Amino acid sequence: MRHITASTARKNFDNLLDAVVELGESVSIATDNGAAILVSQEEWSGLLETLYLQSIPDMAASIKEARDAPATERLEDIGWDIS
Repeated sequence: MRHITASTARKNFDNLLDAVVELGESVSIATDNGAAILVSQEEWSGLLETLYLQSIPDMAASIKEARDAPATERLEDIGWDIS
């Protein structure tokens, strides 16, 4: 993650936005009162989805169980004919 000052962010705002959106680069922008993080909408949506999924009881265990199941078992569970 790149760290810059607010005045640097203001001077290069268009380039900064392009880097965040196109390259997926997060940027920490420091002010006298603290700092803020600039992330792309795609990254933000992914973070929110991850937080939501982690808030569901037993979701992590269910994902791990599915991941560890043999591939043939996973395909059968969704009704695909694997023969």
